[in-house]
Parts: sequence; C-alpha cells; structure tokens
Amino acid sequence: MKKLKKRSKVLLIILGILVIAFFAVKSIHVKEIEVSNIDLNILEDGIYKGSHDSTLVKVRVSVEVENHTIKTIVIDEHQTGLGKKAEAMTEKIIEKQSLQVDGITGATVSSNTIKKAIEDALSKDQQ
Repeated sequence: MKKLKKRSKVLLIILGILVIAFFAVKSIHVKEIEVSNIDLNILEDGIYKGSHDSTLVKVRVSVEVENHTIKTIVIDEHQTGLGKKAEAMTEKIIEKQSLQVDGITGATVSSNTIKKAIEDALSKDQQ
C-alpha cells in the first residue's frame, strides 16, 4: 500500500513538471520577423555574409551575387529545433530572385530567420 502511495506521488510530481514545462514552452513569444526585399540591381558581384538570431533559431549565410543575380545561398550555420527543412527554401529564393517567397510549413521561424539572414547579407557592404 505504501509503495502505491509513493508511486502515485512520484507520478503526480512528474505530471506537474510536464504541465509546467508545457506552459513554459507555450509562453515563449518569438517576435514577428519582417523581411524586406532587396534591390539586386545595386549589388556588385561577390559573396555577401549575413546572420540573424531570433532567440529560438540562429542562422548564418553566404550569398553569392553575379550579374545582379543571386547565384548561390549557403547556410553556414543553422541552430534550430525542427526547422531544418526550411533550408530548402533557399532554392525558391534563387528561383524567384526575391525574399518574398512562402516559408516552409512547420518551420515558420526557421524560414523567416533564414530570409532575414539573407536580407542582412545583401543589405551590408560586400565582404
């Protein structure tokens, strides 16, 4: 009987910890990331480096520009939880030559952070 009470207490404590952890994670607020488009006509050929840290996701990129066109986007670093699939979005950006592309479903924060890192790269002076 004592073992049953002890197990019940342990289970209640574990359940309580899980409930607290759930609400703690739900309460993390990631501010909205606004991404502006870049005028590629003003960029010279070269490789541009940028980064963005949105608390839950951190991204560093290298963007190659040639003849006012994005040729390649390399994700040098992507610290994320489940947003690894957002890296495929770089192909859409190259195809459309624009940051105004839809993010990857289920990887919204990573998608926006990648776009913001690319914006950061292309908004800076050439590296």
